[in-house]
Amino acid sequence: MHPVVAPLAAAFRMNTRLYRNCLDGVDDEAARRRPSGATNSLAFVALHLVDSRHFLAGMLKAEATHPFAALLQDARGIDNLVDIPRLTDIRDAWDAVSAVLETRLAALDEAELAAVSPQRFPLDDPTLAGAISFLATHDSYHVGQMALLRKYLGFEPMRYT
Repeated sequence: MHPVVAPLAAAFRMNTRLYRNCLDGVDDEAARRRPSGATNSLAFVALHLVDSRHFLAGMLKAEATHPFAALLQDARGIDNLVDIPRLTDIRDAWDAVSAVLETRLAALDEAELAAVSPQRFPLDDPTLAGAISFLATHDSYHVGQMALLRKYLGFEPMRYT
């Protein structure tokens, strides 16, 4: 694995585990509850992260079938969704895309990482390495939201192990 990618891949691996821990023991009904009309549900944030990882997989030219692409195609937020998939389906999609990303991140080379990212992000580094870094931060941000929503719903805190 390229040394630039190694700590980013480690962050993605940790977030893969923490994401699952945030959903552990949570049922669909609880996961769909929103703290307020202006706040996302745990299920929606989990779904958004699946979508985000599929976006990264696409940027990395990795083969990953997005099971919720049609559902999310025109959605700009939770209020644009008619329904949210079951947590078991969201978790399965998370596991599948995470495995694809783990393999693809390990295979990236110097030239790919130095190439200009096809998507600009709000950071100074316009390369694919910079985009991966931004999306690792995005991942962490939303996993933190999931941990907070889990506590709000009355479940035990997210655990690191």
